[in-house]
Amino acid sequence: MHNVLSSEVFPDPRLPVAGERLELVADVAAHSHAFFEIAVVVGGRGVHVSAAGEVELAPDSVVVLRPGEWHGYVDCAGLVVRNAYLGPDVFGLLSGALVPGAPAAQAPAHPAVQHAMRLLEADLAEPWTLEQLGARVNLAPGYLIRLFGKSVGMSPMAYLNRIRAERAAGLLIETELPVATVGAMVGWHDPSHATRRFRSTFGLSPSQYRSAFRP
Repeated sequence: MHNVLSSEVFPDPRLPVAGERLELVADVAAHSHAFFEIAVVVGGRGVHVSAAGEVELAPDSVVVLRPGEWHGYVDCAGLVVRNAYLGPDVFGLLSGALVPGAPAAQAPAHPAVQHAMRLLEADLAEPWTLEQLGARVNLAPGYLIRLFGKSVGMSPMAYLNRIRAERAAGLLIETELPVATVGAMVGWHDPSHATRRFRSTFGLSPSQYRSAFRP
């Protein structure tokens, strides 16, 4: 099962909101992600598959998925859906933009920040340090933190923990690997540390997540 990273869906880290129109002519394999998804059927028919079971879809059907859930589509017959994707923190960002005196929107991602994000995503098992990451993108650690804060809204290490949690969630669903092994594969070699980090992202322990969302 593929785990969709937030960075694949939200090209602009200033506001984690995206949408697309999909014409599904074949089955869509089950996948998971750490953001909200709202799918509205505008044409055709199909079957939506998730941890909640199978639901037949027809025009005007609506599917709402919260962060951490997996889903897919089968028996698609001209199925057309309009998807909206919302990051888990989008409501806070939107309300902040509407409140007088609230902080301004985050700046566009600096090229070095984009480079750093791709480096982290490409090798989650690496025991990354802030100093190591700064050296790879030719920036002082303190300056890299400030750039990340302006364009991503979090520190580089917080971003790393988030994408590690997302990848761990996918492995928990798509494999039968022990929780400790999953943690080590994403760079969390201490099982208790892995559980704390995972819970801080999804509100569930790795074992609870697997029990709740695995097909």
